[in-house]
Amino acid sequence: MPDVLRQRSSSLQLGGPRRPDAQEVRLKKRMQQVCEADRAWLLTSQPFTAKLLMQLQLVAVIDDRLPTAGTDGESIFFNAAFMANRTEADRRFILAHEVWHCALGHHRRQLQRDVERWNHACDYEVNALLKEALGHCPRDALFKRRFKGQSAEQIYAQLSQQARLRGQTLDVHDLQGVFHESPMSVNDPDFAPRPVSAENARAWQQRLVATAQQVERQQGDLPGYIGRLVTRLRQPVIPWQQVLAQFIHTTLSGNRQWLPPSRRHVHRGLYLPSQRSQSLSLVVVIDTSGSCQGDLPHFMSELGGILGSCDRVSLEVIEFDTRITQRRLLDEGQLQALQNWRCQGGGGSDIRPVFEALTDSPPELMVVLTDGYISAPTQAAPYPVIWCLTEDGRAPVEWGNALRLSS
Repeated sequence: MPDVLRQRSSSLQLGGPRRPDAQEVRLKKRMQQVCEADRAWLLTSQPFTAKLLMQLQLVAVIDDRLPTAGTDGESIFFNAAFMANRTEADRRFILAHEVWHCALGHHRRQLQRDVERWNHACDYEVNALLKEALGHCPRDALFKRRFKGQSAEQIYAQLSQQARLRGQTLDVHDLQGVFHESPMSVNDPDFAPRPVSAENARAWQQRLVATAQQVERQQGDLPGYIGRLVTRLRQPVIPWQQVLAQFIHTTLSGNRQWLPPSRRHVHRGLYLPSQRSQSLSLVVVIDTSGSCQGDLPHFMSELGGILGSCDRVSLEVIEFDTRITQRRLLDEGQLQALQNWRCQGGGGSDIRPVFEALTDSPPELMVVLTDGYISAPTQAAPYPVIWCLTEDGRAPVEWGNALRLSS
């Protein structure tokens, strides 16, 4: 190797990654203006998406750690060279794609799911939504017509049945995971994403509802999937413990049995009926999917406290995935076992075997902890059923009583 090249190579290794050069800086400035114009265009064609997009800062970068685009919930970072090679329609789609990752709370909803499979599911959800709204989807984006109107959780469950994922996501989902350096790389100081926080995710839900109200006042109803999503977020949240406790109390009240007058009150001239001790036959059913595991300890602890007010409890705990994986019977003296409950099974998808198993011995009440993305009977059970849904879950059927577990 010539001495000059050897010295340059040594200098690069000692100096580390370089910053964008003058030509790359000019490209950044040009694409910054182009993408800001794309955002302005979206205000006329897609006002709802564009108003959400206005709440994110656009940041053009030249950085080998970000080959495409990504968001941290506060900014959209995009590789200027990547965007320069995209069509006008593709650029607008990509900007909308990033803001809908924020609006749909995809970072918050991942939980314990497989990262790559979840990222694919999120892109399928967003791309189906935007194909309906924009009438366009980039050729290299993940898109299947059958996923239209489905949530990332539903899509993830279907992708879990596949041995191998196909295609690549359009963008980078975890910006905190890209910070590796090599001596020959370009690192842009403008590429400085922040960690995604729970507060930021909650703020995006509020922005989504507030923006929807603004657009509805100006233009009327929201379209399709967006309208259904906003309707769900607007539903008032009642503390689930309060709802569950009231339901159990109502069930107990309906099952009280009154006996002949109590002798304790006869001498006072009061003929009051005596009451049997409060007893309850309850089945708690647990969906063993990863999305339920974060809620399980709090749910079981609260349930134990509620049931502690009953004199007699016959509690059966049933876990399921595609079949029943565990059954255990507890009485009122064993409720402390709920505090440290551990699940068996590998991911819920079909609760119908549980209902079949209870055909000959139906409970007074069934409580199901689930994300709702399961197969369930179309016909209502002959006993009360409460669907305790995870924060982003949905009722699997129209019958029963659904309540949402909120933090």
